[in-house]
Amino acid sequence: MFQFSPWQRALLFFGLVLILLSLSLKYVTAIWDTVLDDNTVYWNNLAISPGKNERISMLDESTLVIRSATRPHARLTLFTRDDDGRQPVDLVKDLCGRDSCVYFPLEDARRNGAVADYRSNTPLRIVLMHPAEQGVWLEFKGPPGAYEKFGELIDAIVTQIRDHAVPGKQPET
Repeated sequence: MFQFSPWQRALLFFGLVLILLSLSLKYVTAIWDTVLDDNTVYWNNLAISPGKNERISMLDESTLVIRSATRPHARLTLFTRDDDGRQPVDLVKDLCGRDSCVYFPLEDARRNGAVADYRSNTPLRIVLMHPAEQGVWLEFKGPPGAYEKFGELIDAIVTQIRDHAVPGKQPET
C-alpha cells in the first residue's frame, strides 16, 4: 500500500531526526552551558567566578575589576594594599571628610568594611572591605541598588580570603 522510494525514506528519517532534536534541544543546551560556562579566574590564590551578568574588565598582579553587564556604572575591584594598620572605616571617614558624603560601617562584621554614600542627582555608593589581615581589599563603586547584585560574589570571595588567612593572625570580626 505505502511504498516509499529510498529518497522518500531518507527525507522521512531526516524529518523524524529534526523533530526529536527539537524536543531535546532545550536539555542539550542546558547541559552544554554548564560544561562550557566556567569563567573562573585565579588571582592571588583566590578562585573568582563572576556571575552570568558580570564581566572581568581588568586583570593584573595587583588589581582585578569585575563590572556588571546589566548596570554599567557598577564595579567590584579587588586589589592588594600594604598593611599600614588603617581600617576601612578610617579610610572612608577620611574620604567623606574631604567629599562631604555620609559614611557608616558595614553591618556584616565578616566583611570588615565601611560605606560611603553620596547623595546627589546620581546617587553613588562606595563600599570598602578588608575581610582578613591580608593584603587583599575589595571596593564596590556604583549605584546603591547594584551592591546587592554583587552579594553572592562578595560572599564567595570573603569566605576564600578568610579561609586563606595567615595562621596565628586572627581576622577582626
